[in-house]
Amino acid sequence: MILCFPEKLLVVTVATKDTDGFRRFMRSAKHFNYTVLGRSQKWNGGDYMSAPGGGQKVRLLKAALEKMKNADQIILFIDSYDVVFASSPKELLKKFQQSKHRVVFSSETLIWPDRHLEDKHPHVREGNRFLGSGGFIGYLPNIKEMVANWTGEDNESDQLFFTKIYIDPAKRKSINITLDSKCRLFQNLHGALGECCKLSLSLSSGKAFKNVLTTEAFCKFTGY
Repeated sequence: MILCFPEKLLVVTVATKDTDGFRRFMRSAKHFNYTVLGRSQKWNGGDYMSAPGGGQKVRLLKAALEKMKNADQIILFIDSYDVVFASSPKELLKKFQQSKHRVVFSSETLIWPDRHLEDKHPHVREGNRFLGSGGFIGYLPNIKEMVANWTGEDNESDQLFFTKIYIDPAKRKSINITLDSKCRLFQNLHGALGECCKLSLSLSSGKAFKNVLTTEAFCKFTGY
């Protein structure tokens, strides 16, 4: 799915089924115009339960980006079945630009799917240390560079693919990647018991959600 914001932001997600979670996601993004990336295609990316999966998302993203040319375009790539927006596109862009990086990934407290890579993750001063592939934001040329070498199968792990890029110092520097360790942009609820409060699926209150450990308001959350 592609959601268009009038200025720089383009929100991209993959949705192959019209689920309750997807409809909730769309209600939270109702101010965007959108078309669907991957509609009417069978999901071949695994179920994430018996084994890692998600490679189909990377393949579809790579194909979609090949048609885009604006170097100033900012891409937000997120899951949609377990995601709602919790703040405005203006707030999202503001916090992304404050990061001073070209690509920002969501973060997690738990490492997955390969725990043997833990020691290769950079240490962070505060917050979560491990990459989450369910949400990332960045400039088009940098994200193109990041997915350019994807040749995997649809049922291979997207999270492992992005993790290996992030833990490679040369690639991390070249693409200019960081993690949203303090959950200013993304709040992943998986493994985050005790971090969050005031969580509500009400889309009419206009109140930002907060992480009570970092006191940061965040713009979307996943895994609810």
